[in-house]
Amino acid sequence: MKQPEEPWFQDEWKFAEIAAKEKGFRLVKIGAPSGEKLMSAIDNLSAQKAQGFVICTSDVKLGPGIVAKAKAAGLKMMTVDDRLVDGSGKPIESVPYMGISAYNIGKQVGDGIAAEIKKRGWNLAETGAIDLTYEQLPTAHDRTTGAAAALVAAGFPKANIMAASQAKTDTENAFNAANIALMKNPQVQALGGVRLERRSRARRRARSGKAVVSRRTT
Repeated sequence: MKQPEEPWFQDEWKFAEIAAKEKGFRLVKIGAPSGEKLMSAIDNLSAQKAQGFVICTSDVKLGPGIVAKAKAAGLKMMTVDDRLVDGSGKPIESVPYMGISAYNIGKQVGDGIAAEIKKRGWNLAETGAIDLTYEQLPTAHDRTTGAAAALVAAGFPKANIMAASQAKTDTENAFNAANIALMKNPQVQALGGVRLERRSRARRRARSGKAVVSRRTT
């Protein structure tokens, strides 16, 4: 897993352990936050005589290298959450994938933000939405695209959606990108964020007077 410390991936490991007990196989849990650690993890699994692995990588563009490494080691593989892509950025269809509809989840986030804006009676002319995403990750891009589309469909001004690209997917980089967007748009008096990774920090900002509506979309 790319971010084993995150609750989402902790839950995936927890249910993988349940499946291992029910199906009678041994589960090896490895955190691989970088490409180098990922390749080392595949070597580790091969040395342990594993039969295969399920992966959510930190960089989907490593797809061809991961597939080649697994094939050389005789390991079966499948991906979860994020699909591996080839050199042209297209999903590698030969690798089994299990995931969620990121675009539709994003639309639910956008619908939720639009409803919250209406409930709070915010002036749309003074309300901004930060399109905070990690463009290198298709899943993240699809989520924020869906959220932005839902907002616009609900009557939110497209010009008030502020693009803010993260350098990395961690929370610190997310808030750095958001702060830059806010500094460039001082006219905004209320804010809805379409992608924030940790609700607790969002709640603290909401209590400070600049209301923030968020959904966890790691």
